Amino acid sequence: MNHTKIKWILLLVIIMWGSNFVITKILLESFPFWTLLFFRNVFAAAALVWIVRKFLFIIPKNKKVWGYVLGASIIGVVINNALFQVGLKYTSATNASLIMGLTPLATAFISYLVFSAPLHWKQLLGIGLGFFGVTLVVLKGSITNLIQLSFNIGDLFIIGALLTFSISFIFIKKATDVKFPPAIISLYAYALSSICYLPFVLWEQSVIGWGELPSSLLLWLMLLYVGVFPTGVGNMLWNRGISILGPGQCAIFMNGIPLVAAITAVIVLDEPILMLQIIGFLFIGTGVILGSQTSKPAVEKKDEKESSSISV
Repeated sequence: MNHTKIKWILLLVIIMWGSNFVITKILLESFPFWTLLFFRNVFAAAALVWIVRKFLFIIPKNKKVWGYVLGASIIGVVINNALFQVGLKYTSATNASLIMGLTPLATAFISYLVFSAPLHWKQLLGIGLGFFGVTLVVLKGSITNLIQLSFNIGDLFIIGALLTFSISFIFIKKATDVKFPPAIISLYAYALSSICYLPFVLWEQSVIGWGELPSSLLLWLMLLYVGVFPTGVGNMLWNRGISILGPGQCAIFMNGIPLVAAITAVIVLDEPILMLQIIGFLFIGTGVILGSQTSKPAVEKKDEKESSSISV
């Protein structure tokens, strides 16, 4: 898969993830916490089983690969999903978007430390422009909004989600470097997370009762969408992007999440959109374009060609 195609795919992932902010916020008002997390990941796992059904026989070959896959699963999904959902429950979407907008910075720094990945000037400029655009979007262009931001325990959980998300890129990259398919990593992650969340669901439902689950078909369809697309398919495609572009370039696309979240809020919640936010969107787009323009060594192209036959 060439770089241009995977970049378009990553943009699709960001659209799904951006909508996830608003929809999950709505679902948290109707579903019990652990029950929502469990069903979302079960739907994701079920979708991935169908997508990779011809490759279910592929398993990690040794302890090292198992370590990479389990590291990506536990840190990037089991822990990350719980931290993100707790954070979104107790903080505003504005605060969460601003904090998650730091993902490219955190990922670039981690990639530099772990992989000795050079920080190209275009990448640094793209990160800077993108973060400035994120700030305009989430703060609605007002310095007063920055001063008035109140941070709470939810923000700390979002910071934890940011760090676990960035750290999981390391394990994903190492697993895909040894030709383990990204889609199978995603399947392991959501199957394992569903098992881990099940005891909490049983405890939660024993306290509040299964009768408290919403009966609205629309809410269940929203949950199905969040589980299948932003969670399952989105994670699978993101892992594929990391295997081709690397953690640093992929993280640049995270700057687009506040843009999509703001547009979704306009459509779903009828929130107004300001001119300064539109300017912020332009900065974000410019940052993504600049930050993703790094050359790829020929040896990596050769490795990609060799691995394409087993990648899902």
